[in-house]
Amino acid sequence: MYPKGILVNTTYRNLVIFEEDINNPENEGFICFWKIKNYKNKKLILKKRLSKLKAKRKWENLIKDGWEINSKENIAAWKVNTK
Repeated sequence: MYPKGILVNTTYRNLVIFEEDINNPENEGFICFWKIKNYKNKKLILKKRLSKLKAKRKWENLIKDGWEINSKENIAAWKVNTK
């Protein structure tokens, strides 16, 4: 299964979002890289289609590099706290 979730770096200034492709959720999906300066200033850096194998490798490498698994609720709370 394709990894699904949000990873945040230690400074909370970069997000990586893994999403399943609705037409082929078992084998493909998208990875989105976001840069966040503050709660109003967000920039999509890259959105790329990846196979399941490449996405799993990327997920594991980011976790090894210190990125944290996060939920949408925690991201929303972070946005409120950085106003």
